[in-house]
Order: sequence, then structure tokens, then C-alpha cells
Amino acid sequence: MESKDVRHRNDGVHPYDEKTAAGATGTSAGPSDTTTVVKSDPGNAVSMKKQINLFAGICLVMGSIIGSGIFISPKGVLENSGSVGMALIVWAACGVVAFLGALCYAELGSTFSKSGGEYTYLNEAFGRVLAFMYLWVNFSIVLPGNVVIIAQTFAVYAIVPFYGDCDAPRWAVVLVSQACIIMVFACNVLTVRGSAWVNNVCTVGKVLGLAVIIVSGVVLLFQGNTEYFNFDGEGTDLLKLSLAFYSGLFSYSGWSNLNAITEELKNPKRDFPITATVSMTLITVIYVMTNIAYFTALSPQELLASPAVAVTYGNKVLGNFAWLMPLAVVLSTYGANNGTVLANSRLIFVGARDGLFPDLLGMVNIRFLTPMPALLIMMLLSLVYSVYDDVGSLINYTGFAYWLFVAITITGMVWLRYRKPDMERSFKVPLVIPIFFSLFCYFLVFVSIFASPQEALIGTVIILTGIPVYIYAVLWRNKPKSLQNLLKGGTTGFQKLLLVVKQEVDTFEKQ
Repeated sequence: MESKDVRHRNDGVHPYDEKTAAGATGTSAGPSDTTTVVKSDPGNAVSMKKQINLFAGICLVMGSIIGSGIFISPKGVLENSGSVGMALIVWAACGVVAFLGALCYAELGSTFSKSGGEYTYLNEAFGRVLAFMYLWVNFSIVLPGNVVIIAQTFAVYAIVPFYGDCDAPRWAVVLVSQACIIMVFACNVLTVRGSAWVNNVCTVGKVLGLAVIIVSGVVLLFQGNTEYFNFDGEGTDLLKLSLAFYSGLFSYSGWSNLNAITEELKNPKRDFPITATVSMTLITVIYVMTNIAYFTALSPQELLASPAVAVTYGNKVLGNFAWLMPLAVVLSTYGANNGTVLANSRLIFVGARDGLFPDLLGMVNIRFLTPMPALLIMMLLSLVYSVYDDVGSLINYTGFAYWLFVAITITGMVWLRYRKPDMERSFKVPLVIPIFFSLFCYFLVFVSIFASPQEALIGTVIILTGIPVYIYAVLWRNKPKSLQNLLKGGTTGFQKLLLVVKQEVDTFEKQ
């Protein structure tokens, strides 16, 4: 196929014309024979720019991990731990395990300069098929489903003042959640720096909200409210304790979001280890102290019965300032959604750039320098899922897959230590850490399958639906000419409509 150059004019307007559009194949995926671009001045070229500094990286990780769970429903740990004392130990232990996982991802992020997170590392270690399966389940269910669930939580608390003690009607929740989804995606389409700023503000806001809980709890603690801090209760066993760890570690998940945007970090080799250490230490302290604060005012029975623990706590302790808790939930959910979109849109973008998804999804808007097509397809899927009554069940079906792919990713990290011992690693953890963490993740996979075998089976079937998609999109290279022309024409049309092209320079170092 004839390739066309994409060049810059002196007037600064990108010369997007018919020749540029003709360079795109429009095929669904496979080894790319798309536009060959000129490696022009990186400062002026159309590409993803390095705009995320250390503070924004820390806020991204903290904002992604601290969602609505700690405010609304930190119950899974308590109900499976058997007592308040054991629950607090589990929260602290989960923080330590999550920190070890974050250190492993810090090594991967500082070693591979390519964005894409787990997708990139699975591709490097085990090849395209496994990487595509991860990409497929995240693209089709996990990413849009998570966006919808967080947006619906945002909607419920954003409209509380308008309905008082009454439950908001379903249509109101759907419309407000869709408005949230559109606003988040619009911001990410228009500006990377602006979406990072929004994430910073929301992260600071949610941390301040949790600080209100912690400080008030410490005051109550010094006033002698310690009656619930004991090991009295129903007790626990190995299975229940395993489920407590499973629930607790899910509350700490999200440390890998920074790895999804590696190419946009100003100094990734420095930032990954610092971000992992600072963010996970702060989050562990915040989570443990928040739970201690809850138990200074709420009994275990009250906590388990509450539909929104932070709101119940606020109503009981904060008096006239109880309204701060719903506000904190709104900030927390909006920020978590913004961070989720900012990071995970890059999975689709990088997968398409590598030829596993349609070429269009691997293109960048020439004005905003954002992966506009990848963001728009995520937004459309999220809006469709938002009208579905039980989108949470889809996430539950694939929940075990999260830890499975994390375990395989860290196994790949160990394998790469053996296969490529001379690869430059600016940050390197002791080998025992990835071995321990991967085994712990495999244990969590076993626990989830044992606890919910039907959900695990359905989730496995959902993952395996990626196989026929992979065969069609990647392996089937000799598609009919009519289909190729149709796909090519569609790609060209959308390129003109969205003003998007492939990156003009490589923004990562090839290993």
C-alpha cells in the first residue's frame, strides 16, 4: 500500500487533506500497514505530550484508589474478619501487600517507557494473544462498567439535596450519571493537563473529607470511645479471612493506573518509585485511620447495616457539618471517574497503535493532542451501559480476572528477569517481592473461584469471547476487498470528522 507523509506547514495548521486520509488502512487490526509519518520536530509533531508531573502522578494513583468504597461500604473486610480488631489488622496488612504490588509495577513502569500498563507488559512477556485477551475484557466490560458504577454513585449523592429522605427516581439517577460521564470524557478529550488538574483538585478534596473523619475520630478516641476496639465477635476461619483480604485488596487496587500513561510522564524513571512509596503509604494510613474513626462512633452492627457509612458517621458526629460527607463522596466519585478515564483510555489507544484494535482508535487529535477516538468509543459504551439496571453483575463476573491478569503480569516480570537479565532497569525490587506478590494474587484467584464458582465460570466465558474477535481482527489478514474498502472508507471519514492522525513521532523507546 502506498504511504503518505504527514507534514507541517509554516502557518501551524495541520495539512489534513485527502492524501493524509488515504494513508490510513481502516482495517480492524493486525500488523499495521498504515501511514508512514515524518519524524519531525518532537516539540511540534502530533503526538501525546509529556504533561504529567510527580504531584499529578501521586494524585492520579491516590485518586484512582480512593473511590467511593471507603466512604460508602467498607463492609467486606469487617463481615469476614469476625471482629473489629482483626478487621483493622487486615486493613493494615492489605496496605502492605498492595505496597509490594505497587513496587513491582514501579519497576515495570521505570523499565518500559511505553504506555498501556498490564497490556504492554503482557505483550512484552507472553505475546499478543494474552495481551489482547486482557485488552478485550477491559474494553468490552470492565472499563465502561466501572465508569458507569462510579457515575451512578456520583449521581445518587449529587441529587440527595433535591429528594431529601426519599429515594431518587431511576430516570434522575440515569440522567445525572450520563451528564457526569459526558463531562468527564469531554474534559479528557479537550485537554490532558486540564483533566490532570481536575484529578488533583478532586484528590485533595476527598483526602480533606477523609481528614475530617479521621480528626473527629481521634477526638472521640481521646475522649474514651474505645468500647468496640476488641477481638470479640463471631470469629473467623481461613476461608473468611481470605475473603476479607480479597475485599480489602480490591479497595487498594488502582496503583497500576500510572503505568497506563507512562509516555505522558515528565520523568517516569524517577516518578514511579516515589509515587508508589508516597501514595501507598498515605493511602494505608488513611484507610486504617478512617476505619478506626468509624468504630469510635459506630458499632460493628451499625456499620454493616449502614447504606453509606461516612454519611451515617457524619449524621452522628459532625452535626451541622454532616453535609460535608455527601460532598466528599461527590468529589471522590467524580475524581475517581476522571482518573479512570484518563488512564484507561490509553489501553485502547496503545492496543490500536499496536495493530490489535482498529487503526482509528490509535490516532490523536491534531489540535488537542488527545486520543479522541479511544475516548469517544469508551464514552459511547459507558452511556449505553448506563441504562442497564444491573451493570454491576457484569463487573462481578469478571472480578476474578483482575487478580488473574495482575498475577500473570507479575509472573511475566519474573520471567523477563530471567529472559532479559541485561535489560536496563533503573529501579529494581528484590526478586522475592514479585514472587511473593504473584503467588498471593494466584491465591486470591483461587479464593474467588472457590467462593463464587458460577461467577468465575461466566467470567471465563466472557474472557474467551475474545478469541473469535482476535481471529477476525488480527489473524484474518486476507479480508475481502469490499470489506477492506468499507473499513478504509469509514476510517478516512472519521479522520476527517474528528481531525485525527497517527502520531508523527515515537513517544517511547523500543525495548
